[in-house]
This record gives sequence, C-alpha cells and structure tokens, in this order.
Amino acid sequence: MIRPLVCVLLLLTFATFAHAQQRVQLIDAQQKLGGWTFDNGKEFPGAVGHLELKQEDQPTLMLHGDFSAGGMYVQAAKRLPDVPIDTVSFEVNVPRGVSKLTTRLIDGTGQCHQLDIRLGDKGGWQQFTFPVARYFASLEAGAPMDIITRYEKWSGANDGRWHQPAKLLVFLAGREALQNGSISIRNVTLLPTPPKVEIAQSIRLDELGEEGTGTWQYNNGNEFPGAKGSLVRIEGPADEQPALRLSADFSAGGRYVGTRNRLGHLDVKQTKAIHLQVLSDEVKEFSLRLVDSSDQTHQRHGIKMVADGQWHTMTIDPAKIAGGEHWGGANDGQWHGAVKLIEVMLNGRSSDSPSMHLDMGDIRMEAIVEGQRSSHVWNEDFETQAADWQSEGDVTLESQLTLRRTLEKLQQSTLATSPRFPVQGGTWEFAYRWQSKLHSPDNSFHGAVAVRAFDAGGNLLATFPLAIGYGDNDWTSVSKLVRLPAAATTAQWDVRLNKTYGQFSIDDLSAARLVVQPAEPSVESIRIASEAVGNLFYPDDAIEFHVSVPTVKALDEHGRQLSLEVCDYRGEVVARPSSVSLNPVADKRQREYQANVSLSADALNVGQFYELHVSVPQGEGDPVTEFSGFAILPEAVSKQYRPEQIPFTIRNWDSRIGDYFYLADRLGLRMMGVWGGWSNKPPYKPHLPGLELVQKLDAKWVTGTPCSRVEDEGFKNVTEESLREGMTNFLEEYADQGLAMIALGNEPHGKGQVVLDNVKAYKTVYEAVKAFDPEIHVIGTSVEPNDEYFRAGYQNYLDSYDFHIYEHYTKVRRTMAEYRELMQKYDAVKPIHSTELGLNSQGQARLAVAIELIKKCTVFFAEGGETVSWFTIMYPDKDGNARGQFGDAHCVFDCKFNNYNPRLDAVTYYNMINSLGVKKFQEEKQHPDGTQEFLFTDDQGACLKVVWNDERKKVVDLDVAADAKVDVIRIDGLRKRIDANRALVSIEVSEEPVLVLYQQPREATQ
Repeated sequence: MIRPLVCVLLLLTFATFAHAQQRVQLIDAQQKLGGWTFDNGKEFPGAVGHLELKQEDQPTLMLHGDFSAGGMYVQAAKRLPDVPIDTVSFEVNVPRGVSKLTTRLIDGTGQCHQLDIRLGDKGGWQQFTFPVARYFASLEAGAPMDIITRYEKWSGANDGRWHQPAKLLVFLAGREALQNGSISIRNVTLLPTPPKVEIAQSIRLDELGEEGTGTWQYNNGNEFPGAKGSLVRIEGPADEQPALRLSADFSAGGRYVGTRNRLGHLDVKQTKAIHLQVLSDEVKEFSLRLVDSSDQTHQRHGIKMVADGQWHTMTIDPAKIAGGEHWGGANDGQWHGAVKLIEVMLNGRSSDSPSMHLDMGDIRMEAIVEGQRSSHVWNEDFETQAADWQSEGDVTLESQLTLRRTLEKLQQSTLATSPRFPVQGGTWEFAYRWQSKLHSPDNSFHGAVAVRAFDAGGNLLATFPLAIGYGDNDWTSVSKLVRLPAAATTAQWDVRLNKTYGQFSIDDLSAARLVVQPAEPSVESIRIASEAVGNLFYPDDAIEFHVSVPTVKALDEHGRQLSLEVCDYRGEVVARPSSVSLNPVADKRQREYQANVSLSADALNVGQFYELHVSVPQGEGDPVTEFSGFAILPEAVSKQYRPEQIPFTIRNWDSRIGDYFYLADRLGLRMMGVWGGWSNKPPYKPHLPGLELVQKLDAKWVTGTPCSRVEDEGFKNVTEESLREGMTNFLEEYADQGLAMIALGNEPHGKGQVVLDNVKAYKTVYEAVKAFDPEIHVIGTSVEPNDEYFRAGYQNYLDSYDFHIYEHYTKVRRTMAEYRELMQKYDAVKPIHSTELGLNSQGQARLAVAIELIKKCTVFFAEGGETVSWFTIMYPDKDGNARGQFGDAHCVFDCKFNNYNPRLDAVTYYNMINSLGVKKFQEEKQHPDGTQEFLFTDDQGACLKVVWNDERKKVVDLDVAADAKVDVIRIDGLRKRIDANRALVSIEVSEEPVLVLYQQPREATQ
C-alpha cells in the first residue's frame, strides 16, 4: 500500500507550470519555409511540387503538388523539439469534398504512425486538435477516439503504441487533396505534456500476503559454505501486521546469511529513508547491503541495535550508508536515486552466540515519486456566465469574482461558494489568481480562499484553506497541493471576507488531480464475464455480470469498492448502479477478489448497445478501469429460415474454434466458414473440424480447399492427384452433412506462371466437384477484377466470383462494375459473392466500423451481390494483450481474456442480418441533397429501407405504406416505433445509416 505523506514537494511554481504549458509554434516566419522541408514521395516516382511560405495574417504553408507524371503524394515535414507532447493543433484549408488529411508522427523509437484525420468535407479553413497521448491511450484500450479514419504503423518499436518524445511531424497530400493544386496549413502548434511534480510517499515493504514472506527472499551465503538459517513469517509489532524472522547458525561455519528484497520494479525516483522496527534477544549488530539506481552496491557492517527483546525503531538513510565499501554501477561511493535492492545480513559478529535470530517489522520506504496533472480538471475563468455560484453580500461575477464590503456593513457576511464539482481521493493542485484592496491592520483582516470536500451523501468531510489575501496587492498567483480524503466525491470553492472591508477579487480558478501511479500497482487486471453468449442477453435473462480482480497484493477497504456505470455508444452515462464490494476469494493460488453485478433491465432498451464500465481505486494513481459491451437482443430472426435463404456467410481468423460458431449463431449467421480439407498424401484422408457444432446449431457450412496452398507456394506440396482425389474423398465423407458452398482459394498474388498454376489447381478441384455432384456450388478464388485470370480461363472453373474489399464502401460498387465488364468481355456472366468485406479497423472508432459495415453490405446487395461475409468475429486473447492490435481490431467481439463481449459493430451486424433477412433489393434513390436510400422487400410485403447522407444531417420524408407501423433502428440498435398517418414518414439521417422497417401491402410489392 502507498501512503501519501502530508509533506508534498512541488518542484515547479504555478508560474513556471503555466510557462511550460505554453504552446510551441511550429511555423517560424524567420526561417526558410518556416523551418519545414518538402519531399515528393520518392518511393512512388513521378510527383512534382514545392512548399511555399506565405506571410498572410499569420505565416502559412502552401503545399503544391502535380501528379500528371505519376507519383502518390507530396509532403511537408518538421523536426520537433525534444519534448514529450500532449497535443498537436493546426488549421488546414482543403478543397470541398476532401474529408481527410493524412499525417505522420514519428515517435521516440523511430516508429512511424500514419493517420488519416477526419475533416469536414465543406472545404475552406478548418481547425483540428489531435490529442496525441489520449488518442494512443484510447487505441491501446481498444476504444479509439472517433477522429481517425485510417491508422497504419511501421518501423521503430512497431507496436502501435506512442513513445515520447515525438521526432517528426509530416503532412501528406495526394491527388484528391491537391485537386486544386495546393492545400494550405497554418497555426501549427505543439502543446507539451504537463510537467512532472515530485511527491513524497511512504511505501510499505512488509506486505507479505496471506502467507509466506512476500517479496523477501532468504540468502544462505553459499559462497562461504557452512551457515544454516531461515526466513519465516511471525506476528509483528502491530496487530494484524506480520513481521519477518531471520535466523542464523554459524556453528558449522559460513560467513553470513541474509534476507533481501528487490525493489527495482517500483516506480520510485529517490529513496529518502527506510524505517523499520527490529527486535532480538542476542543480535547486537547487523550488516546492510543497498543497491542504488546506477546498480552500485553499497555495503556497511556493524550497524548497532539494542538486544533486549523489545521492539526498537531504526531509520536507514541510504546517503549515510554510501561512502564505505562499494562496487559496480557508478562505483563512486555516492548514493544515486532509489533503492533497487536491500539486504539485511547476520554474521559471526552479530552475536556472541553462533545461533541467533533477528525480527523485523513495520518496514517502510520514504520515497519520492513522480506525478503529473491528469485530464481530470475543473476550470472557471468567469468569461462566460458562471452558473450556480451562491453568494451573500455584495458579490459580482463579471470576468472575475469580486467580493466588496464597506465599513458600515462590516457585520454582514460576504462570501461566495462555487457549484460542487466531481473529485476523487488523492492529491490535487488548486490554483487561482487574486487581487486585493482591503483594510488590513494585520493579516487576520483578509480575503480567504478554501476548498471543501464532501462525501457521496453530501456530508462535509474537511475544509482545506488555500491562501489569504490582505492589504493592497496586484494580481498574485497561488498554487497549492491538497490531499483530498479517499471518501471525497465532490468539492467546492469557498471565498469570503474575514473582519475586513474593501475589495477582494479572484480569477482563473483550476483544480487538477495529480496522477501518481502506484510504485507497485495492486490490481493486475479486471475481468468481466457473463453467462450470456457474447454478452448478448435474451429479453427474459437477468442482466448479471461476474467481475474478478486478480491482484498482486491485498486491497485495503477503500480499494475493494468497485465503481460502476453504464454508457451508450457515444460514451454518455445512462445509468450509475450502486458501487459493489469486492470480496476476497479463498483457496486461490493467486490472490483474487470478485463481485457480482446485477443491472436493472428497466433502465435498458432491448436491442441497444451498451458498455458496462467498472473501476477499482488505487490510491493516488488513476483507478484501474475496464469495460465490457453488452446488449439485450431477441433470438435472431434469421433462425426462422433455412440457412441458404440468409445471404450472409462468415469466415474467421481460425474457423476451428468452438466459441466462433456460437458467437456467429447468436448474431444470426447461418452459413459458417469451416477449415475443411484433406491430407496431401495418399490416401488423402479428409477432415472437417467444427462439423458437429455447425450441425448442433442447425446451420450449413462453407469450406475452402487446398487450392489456397497452391496460391501460397505453388505445387510444392500439392499435386493435381492430391487435389482431385482429396476433393472426391472429402465430398464422399461430408457432402450430405450440411455443405452449402465450396470456396476455391483466398487472395492469390503474382502473375504469369503463378496465375497459370493457380488456374490449373482450380480446374482440377472444380472438375472433381462437378463429377461428384453438378449441383454443388463452387465460388471462385477471392481476387480483384483481374484480366490475367480471365485470359487464363479461371472463369470456366467456378460458379460465382469472389472478391475482398477493405477500402471505402464506394470501392465495392466500383469493383463489382469492373467484374461485370470482364464478364461481358469474356462472355462469362455469373453471380458475385464476397467472402470478406471489412475495414482496416486498427486505430478507428467502432462507430466508423459500424457505419462502414452497413454501407458496404447495402451497396453490395444493391449491385446484385449474392452472399457476403463481414470479416470477422473473434480470435482468442487468453492473456488479454491483443486489444487494439491489428488482428483484434477486425473482430466485432472484444476478445480480451476470452470473455467475449460485443463491440458496437457486433450489434450493428446483428441488426443488418436480421433486418435484411430474406428480403431482396428492389431499388435505390440518390437524392439531390446527398441522401441515399435503398429498398429491400420480401414476398410477404416486409420492407427494409437503408438510408444515410454522407454530407450532412437531414430530415427526410420517406415513402412508406399509409398507416404503417414503422420501426427505425439507429446504428447502436436503438429502435423507435413511428405510427405513420400518411404514406410519408420524417426521419433524421446523417452519415450514420438508419434501418427503416415497415410492412407494405402485398400487392404493392408484386
């Protein structure tokens, strides 16, 4: 446990803090090109251009480019000062219709982070602030901020994490951005991260756990054989606080025994002292070994103690231990920084008897740790209406808070209190400016500023005086650190005049929590699970979660409180259930706490996506947080139909995993990708993992073939015979057990002979399938519209085409149009499937993924597509390390610790599958205002309209049946019923598509 001391060291005054936070201008009008450099993207030859600095109202960079001779982009780059950065801000002028700006940030490891920043597409000057630290924290947490439309990384650490400081900032522009020949950039600024503050803390070194000796280890001094000894746990000097007993026996020789504790993992800047209590009947001295931050070992012998069988307090000052025997590290006999290892040793001189023991308890290290301002900040500058301040007497709130009192009204109270604002226990910096013109014979005649802290019940816990102002003074800055109690939930400023009259003003109030991460975090992780498949509850289910918290040490009473809140997809809090207590779990090899959380379904909408957020406090540091998505969803409508009637398939990173099938089934997917195949050696034995689960779920399956191995490595390990005989054996074994379709290959690459070899493999397998059963449907390999494949005749060995798209949804339509051109050219018109539509999701908010999912699927069917699969469902993450990484970002289920829970796009996928059902595309309308409208119907008159507007929010009138019951489903599954009293219904649309369901009279659809 870390116990903050009353004494807190603030190395920076408020004035220097404010200075350190000043923005750094990155366009210097006094330097050539403002200190920036130009490059024409040489890895893609052909682009020409230049960079120009214009002296307008403020220095402005103009990036010019011409791609008529080729090339991909031009860029402007700036080397950054060697400081950790918090945010980068800029203004950019791009043409109308350009909705992104590509940037690169090179971090301290040389890793290049390329980000497409979301812009409005109206053109003209736009201001953008990119919160670097917050964005990468959100990316690592698996919930990226909705400001980036595409993220890539390479080089350096290549881990997708941000490493301070930034080295380089780059703006890139390609053909789209430079359609007018140039873009303009100005007011590029960098805001450094908040400066560090140093805070004194007391860190316990005697937390031994439920049993054993904790992190203390016994050392028998075996380099000098003969000694015997032990280290055991005993009762300590205080109740319920264990201690250690170090025993030694040198009767048979040996030089020393000891107990050591390695502390290098503690995030400590400096060790001031180590306090402990010692007790012994016979030990009168011991030896001490300390290792400092430079890895220098300092050793002292003959440290005296009283051997009277009583507890005595001792203080070890590392600076005084240094200066004697030393080796390693800096090897200068001087103390450096923090204690990385402490070892207490007994030897033959420790006692007159060869057998002895030394008891040690209440062991604490007084240390200096670093903290910084958190994002938890409250500000008041009185520039706008300062709401809810309460006052007595003559108080005004006009650009500042001013209290006035005359001598005649000296007995009248004059004070002001702020509205209460949320806080939490820990060290806070309260800052403000004050000015006074007061009658002050002495300083007891003053204006006083204080902060009051309240608990969850609104009870006053404590009042903390900040400072007073008296006499005549111009504006003066105050900054004070206050440790709020653990039970504090709100705080309030209190300003008043005491004994005096005149005028007292304050301004620029701020309250910021100082984040001091624990030297050794108590909480290892938080894990949220439920009995519902994928955390998708049925309407009659109890909404219950099981939360487990593995820890590395015992949690104190305050640390056992699990805070809860339920948020919607925008992050708005929709419910704050009561916090629950974490209870220790007995009989666990690892220390663990657990709690059961029940939510009231009354506060939740069926169909809507939610996130349960939980947090566990950890002293001065930020609380440890975790979240889990969930929704209440009826059984999938698609289950009412035969699998082949539902035009969605699915394939996964690994289609052999049992959880994959259950998650797919819960969303309503009825045709599931499996990894069927056979041995490439005689007798070509077939295999089909997952078949039993597919059958149990009353689904059908789609399998690939070893043609994909030919695509990867040619006929190195595969022969035409193995393909032919293996395909036949496979069909004989499994064709009558739920086969829906066969997909030949997967994303082949290469040209020339590679294409010819691939087509030979397709021909062999296709002919084997048709020889077995001409009715079995064979999907061609997933390749882009490629004339070389058509020239090689691959269209003759498939029943439908396949392609994969991960770019913008408009690329789906363009790709399908290109396929139709090739079909016409080669007289090979056949259906089109897509076994993978998806999005390069790493770094993007799930909202962006959900939006793209609906749009891609919609336009695919509007273009005449047959079946589609969104990539993908899941991949196990047993250790909880994958969230936010490339592979995990494709999954619609969050897979952390294998506690599968839905992301926003999982609920969107469910609604897309089950709203479309067996409906077929009928028509689309492209409205002049940018609204896109797509109609799907079935033979029973059920209608689905998918509607969005990429350009703006609009209220549109949609044609529906007169007096229809219209259900509007938003992107997060929120469903609203509208009773149409005419054949039009008004609906707000935006870039977030809406699904509109209603019933049309049957004759209207025939």
